[in-house]
Amino acid sequence: MTKTVDVAIVGATGAVGEAIVELLEQREFPVGTLYLLASERTAGTSTMFRKKPVRVGKLFDFDFSLAQIVIFVANDQVAQESIPQALAAGCYVLDNSRVFVEDSDVPLVIPSVNGDLLEGKNYRHIANPDSATILLWSVLKPVLDSVGIESINVTTQQAVSGQGRRAISELAAQTASLLNMKGAKSEIFAKQIAFNILPAVGAIDEEGLCLSERHLLNQSAKIIDNVPPISVTTLQVPVFYGDSLAISLRTEEPIDASEFETILKKQTSIKVLPNHGEKALLTAVTEVAGDNRIWVSRVRNDPSHGRGINLWVIGDNVRIGAAINTIELAELLLKSYL
Repeated sequence: MTKTVDVAIVGATGAVGEAIVELLEQREFPVGTLYLLASERTAGTSTMFRKKPVRVGKLFDFDFSLAQIVIFVANDQVAQESIPQALAAGCYVLDNSRVFVEDSDVPLVIPSVNGDLLEGKNYRHIANPDSATILLWSVLKPVLDSVGIESINVTTQQAVSGQGRRAISELAAQTASLLNMKGAKSEIFAKQIAFNILPAVGAIDEEGLCLSERHLLNQSAKIIDNVPPISVTTLQVPVFYGDSLAISLRTEEPIDASEFETILKKQTSIKVLPNHGEKALLTAVTEVAGDNRIWVSRVRNDPSHGRGINLWVIGDNVRIGAAINTIELAELLLKSYL
């Protein structure tokens, strides 16, 4: 008989929560009982799972001892308050919040990059990195292992869905308002996001780094041993779904663009397209929204440096950047611990 696992999802009615429910079914994860949990505002609604409606319950009413795996995709405040309760009840926690990512006792894991960290260790609390961090190292870790990387320069263009449903609504409302010759009201973003680009994602600290840049640097250092120097700029762009990364790097050993592509093509989760012509024009809107792969194009030698490579990377921030990584972590738990 196939072993089953009872799973609870906290924040089940959000975009990531909905994607996780969909992927649990698509990947045939052996869910025994699925508990969907949310705030009072959305509790009482239903979500389809395996052709049956599952009612969304109230988080504060839930007995965590009913579940073996609890997936948190709620806001940081909910995670701060409820994750200790789930751990005390003996659950394995997969955490998409930013509350515990720098806690030395909580591993930060991308299964294809540092999944071996979980082997032989019974971690109860595992954190999920940010979308940009997942995209960056899912692509560059095979290159790092193959020829080494001397330095990385990355500029991210991040979708508003990374800030939640209210951010999606704000972009939609601003767009409609501006097209009707009305003003743009900003509540989630510091300035108008519709038809605009903001030069930071999150608050800017005293050193000039914004929150998203700081996260990418700190998370990279936690995930990658002897991480290469990284220069990062994160931009907020008026795109609903899909993060894009423009990456320039210098390798330790010389490598041609075609050899670079060959390394990436060995990764089943990465789709590599030509570096020229219309097929190279990958965009978050036309290719990756709703897709489960990381897309790479415009891999080319950097004419300014003999060991330089430039490339373009895109992926759905809700699916690749959160939901799929979470499901793959659950699959590792099933294999190693449960």
